Amino acid sequence: MKTGALIIASGDYGEEYRDNEGIPLFLPMYPLDGTTVIKGEIAKLRKAGVSPIVVLAGCHSETLKLHLSHNNVIFLEDETYREHSFEETLAIGLTGCAPLMERVLVLPVEYPACTDSTIKALLAAEKSAVPTYDGQEGWPRSMILSGTEMDPTEKINFNFETGSRFLPTEDPGVTYSLQEEGGVERVTRYLKARWNAATLHFKTKLVISKEEDFFGPGVYHLLQYIDETGSIQAAAAKMNMSYSKGWKMINKVEKELGFRFLNRCNGGKNGGSSTITPEGRLFMERYHAMLEDMKRITRGFFEVYFGEFQ
Repeated sequence: MKTGALIIASGDYGEEYRDNEGIPLFLPMYPLDGTTVIKGEIAKLRKAGVSPIVVLAGCHSETLKLHLSHNNVIFLEDETYREHSFEETLAIGLTGCAPLMERVLVLPVEYPACTDSTIKALLAAEKSAVPTYDGQEGWPRSMILSGTEMDPTEKINFNFETGSRFLPTEDPGVTYSLQEEGGVERVTRYLKARWNAATLHFKTKLVISKEEDFFGPGVYHLLQYIDETGSIQAAAAKMNMSYSKGWKMINKVEKELGFRFLNRCNGGKNGGSSTITPEGRLFMERYHAMLEDMKRITRGFFEVYFGEFQ
């Protein structure tokens, strides 16, 4: 049975998704798991042998087409997406898919976390199927397409309960939406944990020493939190360490390097505050840059020596 996919990416999704510099991002193009949301979904479907892949666009359609210009997907467009319910949007997508495939996996773009095994189970199902986890329905969902032409102007007659069977899975990712409160963080944690559990990988650590180690990941993160909060006490609390230990770490770094890392302002109406000195900030930037270079170089060696074990 020829099975393709329909990724529904026609909404505007709001502007709560931002990059590291705070610039609003269109949700399908949000960075996730080393790529973007929609490119990761396309890669996962293609890995399972699903083809063709149809993307239903609406908001920012030209930007999305440019983003996926080298991904060999078919575009449909819902020009009046703001006026349509999800069922009406789905009907437009299914109408476009019907001539291209016998079965379709329907995936709203905000559900990127299902596993490869869930997709395989959907492909093995003989009927239309809805994946579930702990009794909760999820995505993607498979649908056997009939030969009859569907009218997108009508409320779609199809629903995923009619003619479908529930497919219980051990995959909580089928229920994880990026649009739920805290959804981005939850999906990111889930994908990272899954990758860590299934993939051979390496860790790189940079520690700077004289007679003793004095600058490494711990003090670097402490300084990042100080820069964020303006307070050693608040930064130490974020790292679950005592205020005195945080001071001890900073004092040791300053003693070894011979310059101040922090400008301190004690007391006052709103309490004391601390800011990173220009010398301290430069040192932190150099540390981060060297660590990233080490990771990049080590990644190449890792592939040479351990790639065959992946």
